[in-house]
Amino acid sequence: MSDLHLSLMIFGLLVIVGVVAYNWIQEQKFRKIAQQRFQAPREDVLMSASGEPMADTRGPRTETLDDVRIEPSLRAAFEPDPVIALALADDQAEDELEQPAKPTAQVQRKADNAYPAPIDSVIDFVVRMDFSEPVQAGALQTALGDAAFGKAVHWLALNASGQWEALGKTPEHLELVTLCGALQLADRAGAVSSEDLNGFIQHVQQVGEMLSAVVQLPERQTALDTAAKLDEFCADVDILVGVNVIALEQATFPGTKIRALAEAGGFTLANDGTYQYCDDHGTVLYSLSNQESAPFNGDAIKNLSTHGLTLLFDVPRIPNGLRAFEHMIQFARHLTDSLKGLMVDDNLRPLTDEGVTKIKQQLSLIYGKMDKNGITAGSPRAQRLFS
Repeated sequence: MSDLHLSLMIFGLLVIVGVVAYNWIQEQKFRKIAQQRFQAPREDVLMSASGEPMADTRGPRTETLDDVRIEPSLRAAFEPDPVIALALADDQAEDELEQPAKPTAQVQRKADNAYPAPIDSVIDFVVRMDFSEPVQAGALQTALGDAAFGKAVHWLALNASGQWEALGKTPEHLELVTLCGALQLADRAGAVSSEDLNGFIQHVQQVGEMLSAVVQLPERQTALDTAAKLDEFCADVDILVGVNVIALEQATFPGTKIRALAEAGGFTLANDGTYQYCDDHGTVLYSLSNQESAPFNGDAIKNLSTHGLTLLFDVPRIPNGLRAFEHMIQFARHLTDSLKGLMVDDNLRPLTDEGVTKIKQQLSLIYGKMDKNGITAGSPRAQRLFS
């Protein structure tokens, strides 16, 4: 063997050793970042390894209050599944000679939030990026762009001082070390689709590679199962309760009197042409609308007359629901007496005290089910799910 051949062999071995050493150093670097920055995910009682997705879109159902009509369906309560143990996947060293891709950790997200609002690990698919070097907010916003994924998305970033910032509301020059994103798993339109979830995951991975970040992702199939479970649970409790006050015989209710009664009752006129009754925090507890097509609208109400009014109560979105429902019934009775009308259900059958008692019992069951599953009626979590 000539000296030239020997020299080439030695040179080749040095190149291979150098590449292996470089990859090992990079792997240790990102492993150290992950160990220092990753917080231990917490248990998610809504995470399940089973559950069939519901294909149909849905919205709130309006249920009757009369004994003869079908009442809100109370199917078997949604039971949270046992928690699956958390495991971070080991990062694999790249065999290629280029710079290795940034590792992606697959995790089982647990129930309690590790991040501030509005991120909610119970109803969101929560991802996390830890940057090897701080990234300016403007550059991060540009990298994320404005892609849409079918459901609400929230982004929070951790600055160098350890404070969480709502991305998009921070100065462009502010340096950030961690990004958390949350894709909502379900809402009134149904569960997140597999395609939208895949698109979100791919987008996050691409941004992570672009910005040299370690990306932490929940397990995809578990998230889809959770979305289906959430959607099924929400469909059981997504109910609107309607109470009608109608004029007797050929009489009508004058708009001026309706306005006077609504304003005296503490209602405010909303942009959608309904009167709304709100609590001290501005949360709408129930609404008053015209049973006919014409909205309640400014000066036009002086010339309005109608044969009926409807009070609507959005069950899962209302805090202290039983108290609010009782208040709505009291106001419906006040309208009935003042306008000399009749309080009826959707079949125009008189709404009796017995019917009201029955619906209150059903509301108690629904609210108990919501509380049991950590989705308290009127809470921020419920407001998001039922939007």
